[in-house]
Amino acid sequence: MPTTANESRHIAIIGGGIIGSSTLYYLVKDGLPSNTQVTLLEEAPTIAPAASGKSGGFLALDWHGADTASLAKLSFDLHRQLAESDGGEKKWGYRNVDTLSIGFDDSKTRNKCPDDVKGWIDAKYVSSASNMGGNGTTAQATPLPLVEHLVQQAKSLGEGKVNVLCSTRAERLELDSEGHVKGLAIQNIDSKEQETLPVTDVVVAAGPWTGKLVKSLLPAGTQKNIPRYLRNAMRITGSRAHSIVVQAPQPTTAHCLFTDMHYMRKGSSTARTGQAAGAPEVYCRGDGTVYACGGSDETPLPASASEVSFDKSQTEKLIEQVAHLSPSHLSSEAGAKIDKQQACYLPIAPSGPIIAGDQSTGIYVAAGHSCWGITLGLGTGKVVRQMLFGEKLGADISALQ
Repeated sequence: MPTTANESRHIAIIGGGIIGSSTLYYLVKDGLPSNTQVTLLEEAPTIAPAASGKSGGFLALDWHGADTASLAKLSFDLHRQLAESDGGEKKWGYRNVDTLSIGFDDSKTRNKCPDDVKGWIDAKYVSSASNMGGNGTTAQATPLPLVEHLVQQAKSLGEGKVNVLCSTRAERLELDSEGHVKGLAIQNIDSKEQETLPVTDVVVAAGPWTGKLVKSLLPAGTQKNIPRYLRNAMRITGSRAHSIVVQAPQPTTAHCLFTDMHYMRKGSSTARTGQAAGAPEVYCRGDGTVYACGGSDETPLPASASEVSFDKSQTEKLIEQVAHLSPSHLSSEAGAKIDKQQACYLPIAPSGPIIAGDQSTGIYVAAGHSCWGITLGLGTGKVVRQMLFGEKLGADISALQ
C-alpha cells in the first residue's frame, strides 16, 4: 500500500542521464526526510553513457510549445542558478550564447554575415542571417560534466542516504496485493549477482530505453489495466543522431548556429556530382571546442547504451560541412582536430515528454524529452521530486501526464 509520512521510503531512480541525475540531486538538495533513502541505477559502467553524455547542451528559454513552456522556464532558471552557485562556467562550460540562423551557399557571394562571427565563418558565402536568441534567452552547458556534478553533489549532500549503482540492470518490479511497489529486482552486469531492493517508489528515467524497460518491469498480468501514462511510456523509443566535437586551433565566439548549407565538395569537377547540402547545428564552446550535430536516421535502438555505434559516413559529412562553413577554424588544413565522432539516440515519445506518476502505485516516469532533455532536465528533476513528496509543482506539466 502507499507509504505514509511516518513510514520509511526507498526511492529507486532507473537511469543515470540528465533526468535521473537531476531527480537525484533535487531529492537531496531540497531536503530528503530522515526516513528516506535513494538509489540511482545505471546499467552502463558510468553515468551519462548515452545522449546525456553526447548531446550539445544547447539551452533555450522561449523556444517551446504550450505543453512544455512552463517547465522550460523553470528549468532554464534552474540552470542559471546552479551555474551561479556551483561554478558552472568552469565546471561544465555554462555560459550565455547568441543564437543565429545562417544560410550558406558557396556558389555565390552574398556577404550577409553578421559582424560578430565574421572572424571565423567564411563570411562571403553567408547568404542570409537572422537572430534566434540572445540577451540571456539562450545558453549552453556541456552535459557530461553537468551530470557528473549533479550526482557527486547528491552523494555528498546525502551521505549515508544516497547510493549510486552502475553496471546494474533493473529486472522487474514486485508489487503488493494492492498494486503498490514493494521491491525492485536488480542484477549486477559483471558478477551476474541478483538481489531485490526493498523500494517503495520507482522513477523510470531511462531515455529511449524507457519503453522497453517499462514493459519488462511490470509483472505479468498487470499490464492490461495500467494508467495511460504507463501505456504511453511503453511506446517511447529512440532516434539516432550523429555529432562531432572539433578542437579549433583558434578561438571562436559565444554563438550557436542553426545552418542551412549548400556547397561544392572538394575535388568535384561538376556541380551535378559535387553539389551537397546539409543543416548542421554548430555550437561553439568556451573550452575551444566546437560541437556539431546533424539529422537523425532510422537505425533501430540497440539493447543498451554500450551497443550504440555511429555511421562514419554521417560524421564525415559533418566534418566536411563545418570545414566549408569555417575553413579558417574548423578544417584540417587550418589545424583543426577531430576529438569525437559519435552517435546517440534521442528519446522519442508519442506526443512529447512524459512526466507522470501515481502515488497509489509508486511508479513514476520521466522520459521522452527528444532534443530538449538538457534544457528541460533540471526542471524535470525538480518536478519529479515535488510529485514524489506531494508538494506544489513548480511548473505546469498537466499536458505531459
